[in-house]
Amino acid sequence: MNNETVTCPPENNTSPPEDVIHNDNTEFNFNLREVTSQTPDKVSEQAIKQINAEEKPGTMKSEQDKKPAIIIDNLSKIFVIGKEKVRALYNVNLTIYEDEIVCLLGTSGSGKSTLLNLMAGLEKPTKGSVTIFGERVDKMSERKLAVFRQKNMGFVFQSYNLLPTQNAIDNVSMPLAFAGVKRKVRTKRAKDMLKLVGLGKRMKHKPTQMSGGQQQRVGIARAFVAKPKIVFADEPTGNLDTRTTIEVMEMMVSMSRENHQTLVIVTHDVEIAAYADKIYHITDGVISEVEDNRSKQIAVGSEEASEIIKAAESV
Repeated sequence: MNNETVTCPPENNTSPPEDVIHNDNTEFNFNLREVTSQTPDKVSEQAIKQINAEEKPGTMKSEQDKKPAIIIDNLSKIFVIGKEKVRALYNVNLTIYEDEIVCLLGTSGSGKSTLLNLMAGLEKPTKGSVTIFGERVDKMSERKLAVFRQKNMGFVFQSYNLLPTQNAIDNVSMPLAFAGVKRKVRTKRAKDMLKLVGLGKRMKHKPTQMSGGQQQRVGIARAFVAKPKIVFADEPTGNLDTRTTIEVMEMMVSMSRENHQTLVIVTHDVEIAAYADKIYHITDGVISEVEDNRSKQIAVGSEEASEIIKAAESV
């Protein structure tokens, strides 16, 4: 693990211990059965037009008209590694609202993935609280967390996290199986979702028989299939080329808009962040800037997205 020493900002005119070191190379450590993610992909041109017409940047509901989905209050996370204290987050405060698309933007080691882990209950904070839909996630037992995630959360991962021995249908329907949905119903819903993400001809394929972009589409379908209230996406396009990256982002944004879901994206890529309503810049474990991006965000199916692809493919 590569640690980098940082200086913490003052809290009530006091500084944190000098021996605290910052690092964000914390891996997801959880049981896939407990997370039960879900996801979608491409939507029809008519659906895209409808979504853009209803959700044009700058015309969305104000925060006063929305209910908070996630409230982070004075959140800190310190890992103890041997004799060292490794600081990932320091006194973070933020509120994410229902139906909002938010990006946690930062370089490697900034603390952005740790923040997502804490929001999802995959890590326990050293200090502070995480409240989702009025419930203290940081105080829940593992059993209660598993049920809460199943009902409210979907996950999209950089490494896809698909079961290698299962085909696309089985991978996508997995969250529904854990929720007790009957096989016939969950299979139909999985097939419908796979068609939506453009994989209608690859439903019986296993992950090893698909490209990275196709595997991520399966991951997106899995994250959205149960229509969770919140979808967390940790570097969802990190292993993809530019064209596939844009396709994946437009799938997730379209599905979130259509289903009025909260989407939280972690990325180091400013072009990915451009799809968000709000961008939280994370630096050395703190929020260094909050950017309202609604007046300039990239719209689904826009010329701007096409230009990004053309520029990348011309190099």
